[in-house]
Amino acid sequence: AMRALLCGGGTAGHVMPAIAIAEIIDTSFKNSVIAFAGRRDGAENKAYASTGHKLYTLDIQGISRSFSLNNIKFIIKVLKSGRISKRIIKEFEPDIIIGTGGYVCYPFIRQGIRLGIKTVMHESNIFPGLVTRILGKGCDKLLLNYEETKSYLKSTKNTVVVGNPIRRSFSLMSKEEARRRLGIRQDEIFIVSFGGSLGAEVMNEAIIDFINNYTISKKRIKHVHVAGRTHYDVLKKKHPDLFKKHTTVEIVPYIEDMPLYLSAADIAITRSGAMTISELCHSATPSILIPSPNVTSNHQYKNAKHLEKAGAAIVIEENDLNGKILYDTVSKLIDDSELMRKMSQRARSSYQKNTNTIIADIIGNLLSTN
Repeated sequence: AMRALLCGGGTAGHVMPAIAIAEIIDTSFKNSVIAFAGRRDGAENKAYASTGHKLYTLDIQGISRSFSLNNIKFIIKVLKSGRISKRIIKEFEPDIIIGTGGYVCYPFIRQGIRLGIKTVMHESNIFPGLVTRILGKGCDKLLLNYEETKSYLKSTKNTVVVGNPIRRSFSLMSKEEARRRLGIRQDEIFIVSFGGSLGAEVMNEAIIDFINNYTISKKRIKHVHVAGRTHYDVLKKKHPDLFKKHTTVEIVPYIEDMPLYLSAADIAITRSGAMTISELCHSATPSILIPSPNVTSNHQYKNAKHLEKAGAAIVIEENDLNGKILYDTVSKLIDDSELMRKMSQRARSSYQKNTNTIIADIIGNLLSTN
């Protein structure tokens, strides 16, 4: 039986690809044994645990940009994590170690390369993360979501552009079916907005403003806004009127079944993490993207601009964001069904279709060349 150790952590953007790759291994290799490695106390561990596979954890966190005591702690933790990751590798005995980004990958991929275990990394952002830049060239294969990422790498001899692996739940349903399940009529415009897994204040406020002044009075709009668990209560206190029963608007802390909502949506207003973008393309949803300004090397902006260039999205930077610009942008889309149709088609054609098969083949080939 093939044994695979998947590591990734820090944000949903690293965790979802790891879970998607675990699903690919589950379906493509008989009797495979999978384990995940994440950060101790990482918010992402709940998602890993829900898969039913074993989860190992490491005490490691990000490095801060300015020199601080935290960085000295970080260096000590990295040195320690080398020993711990080696112990985990000895205990689990993986045939292959797959990293999807975040600092937690570093010790595992590094040990894997040293110990001669097959190693694979997947980079979902246009601009590669630190671990990818340091260790990517030493891996057996470096899988990329975007062709453009190659221009940021010193060596590309082991790279394959595969796209982003997407969880099975995303490929199951047509737009009509999704709308039927959510009770949305054909003539209604369905808008879904969310600010990332934790929600985002500036974005929340602009969307609330947009809802208050515009959508609440529009009969043919249905709008579900995901505030994020942390911001939901704050918003409820601040804008109690919005939380009464409205026919047009619903504000929720979290959506479990995002595939269902994105499949049904006419317009999505979201952040532009790499996973979100792949999901928007997969469900062919026109989007208004608001890149998060507080991510390393501004990669959300690069991701968003890439989709705008393809004609599938409109980008609004957070500095320019308010209810009015959202209203103008949404109105422009609603009034131009031809533009929406084109954006939807362009989103779909930006999605790489056979990602899962390519990844399964790459893993299979690596394991057969021991």
